[in-house]
Amino acid sequence: MQKVTKNYTALWQGSIPNIAWGTLALLLMIVCGYILVVSSTLAGLISYPFASIICTYLCFASFTIQHDAGHGNIFKMGSALKPLENAIGWVASIPLLVSPYRLFKTIHDRHHAFTNDPERDPDHFSFGTKWYQILLNTYYMPLKYLIMALTTLRHIKIFRDTYISSALYLLLVLGSLAVLAFHGYTSEVFTFALIPTVITTFLLVIFFDYVPHHPHKSQGRYHNTRIYPSKILNILLLGQNYHLIHHMYPRLPWYTYQTVFYKILPDLKAHGAPIEYMTSDRSPSFMKSANAHNLQNGGRSVNMLLKVVDIEALTEDSVAVSFALPVAENLIFRAGQYITISKWLAGEQHTRCYSLCSSPHNTLLKIAVRGTYNGLVSTYINNDLQVGNELIIQGPFGDFVYPPITPRNIQALVLIAGGSGITPMLSILLSSLQQNDDMPIHLVYAARSADNIMFFDVIETLRCANPERLTVAYVVKDLVSHKLATVGRLNSALLEALLPMLGENADKTQSHATEFYVCGPEGLKNEALNALTANSIANERVHIEQFIPTITHPQGALHKIGITLKDGHKHVLNVASNQTVLEVAKANGVMLPHACGSGTCGTCKFKIDSGQTSDISDTIPGITADEQTAGFTLACQCKPQSDLVLSGM
Repeated sequence: MQKVTKNYTALWQGSIPNIAWGTLALLLMIVCGYILVVSSTLAGLISYPFASIICTYLCFASFTIQHDAGHGNIFKMGSALKPLENAIGWVASIPLLVSPYRLFKTIHDRHHAFTNDPERDPDHFSFGTKWYQILLNTYYMPLKYLIMALTTLRHIKIFRDTYISSALYLLLVLGSLAVLAFHGYTSEVFTFALIPTVITTFLLVIFFDYVPHHPHKSQGRYHNTRIYPSKILNILLLGQNYHLIHHMYPRLPWYTYQTVFYKILPDLKAHGAPIEYMTSDRSPSFMKSANAHNLQNGGRSVNMLLKVVDIEALTEDSVAVSFALPVAENLIFRAGQYITISKWLAGEQHTRCYSLCSSPHNTLLKIAVRGTYNGLVSTYINNDLQVGNELIIQGPFGDFVYPPITPRNIQALVLIAGGSGITPMLSILLSSLQQNDDMPIHLVYAARSADNIMFFDVIETLRCANPERLTVAYVVKDLVSHKLATVGRLNSALLEALLPMLGENADKTQSHATEFYVCGPEGLKNEALNALTANSIANERVHIEQFIPTITHPQGALHKIGITLKDGHKHVLNVASNQTVLEVAKANGVMLPHACGSGTCGTCKFKIDSGQTSDISDTIPGITADEQTAGFTLACQCKPQSDLVLSGM
């Protein structure tokens, strides 16, 4: 991967015009084109088939107008002409027949927020990869928008707010065509409207969805969409061969994509963006870039859909799940790290952290999950997940790693695990045993009972294969007849008895050169820390697994945030300067308009009526520097520096 030395983050903002004259010129061309084609055809100057071909391209171009209006790219925020933008969007939607502007705008924001997420991306292909399945998808997509708005998304107010306008639009447009056909203009309805719309629907879905995002796996900002540079295609497809530029910076009008592409090309190459070429003399060729479906950052990170290839029952309430990595690739991670798994359940996206229990040298990623009471994700994985399913995987994360981040002399290794806390320990155990040295390893594993010991067979195989290096002590609470287990509760005294480097008679030289790893329930962690502290073990030798909290803990003074939504509803929140307005709103059950939550889509834009906020980074594409200067913010990025009054857009 190349090193980027120039700051490219703000270059895109310099390409945003105050008025998108190119888009307005395209709109004028479309209107004039329809007038000329219809009048010339009716006058007998051009044939009906030729008129239908022209209208197909005019219809295709109309979508670009609707698309730019939906992203707010025609007039800058705060412009007196801004209300005209929605009117333009509605006019441009007329040739498309089944694409109500307001519904499209709302659901397209969701596509940007959740690109390539099979359960949340409305543009995700769901019928397969064969040509007839792809064809079926192209005509199902507009219907899918309506179905989603009426079913899975109906609990979200911004979608319910589109119902009336969508119904009126469909009634007006389709009703008008029916009236014209009834009065003898059937040929004209097919020539100027139905046939162009049928062909355009196919072309739009292919060139806006299927081709740009294929194979629909990657979630990464630089990798979830491709680019295939071509001056000719830039004209024919109205910039959509640079679709990645649009996804990275959705506030850019269509005719600026190519210019911005060349401005930031070194940055794109450095991040491994899938750039493909239409000519045979350049590589990679069209649809052949491995970067569209491979690991990122030279194999050091994964942010994509991975397929489940094996599910193994470990105990009555736990399973091991293995995921296949892209062909010929290994994820570079350190033993002890974790990944996150995301799944749409019960009307929400849920993300959970699970430690990797496979060796860093394994070509499969493996986690182990114990079902918990009322645990949506863990219950799903244990009861419903099947081989062949795909889940969104991100990672690796965490600094609970072996070897430690800071190199030092290590003479012994102690792993103290409780329950499912064995998962990172197994990875550490496998990794340490693969090293060519004689360092002793001690594993202490506490469980409710012998039947609840996860990976028992694996651990025993390792113990028997390494009798000189590995000692294992199982501690179970319940009374059982198990020759390998110690019955009781793991506490400080028992730890000192089980570990030779602890206690009054321990070799202090060895104890101070031992690395300790602890993962398990809070009680076990506290007992382990008490024992280690009592034996004067240095803090840097002790590693405690702690996953990142999902809610930012407030620091400093709380600021009063008054919010007035577009529908008139008002809310008051208390938000600290290190928190965002959106995360506090969600924690308090206040539903603010939002989609991605990361500043990409711009759905949660608010006007700051009074108060001060921290500046939003120019790497966030959902808002421009000019919009911030004009007093706008994004709830998902807004960190208050004083009391605030916000009003919805």
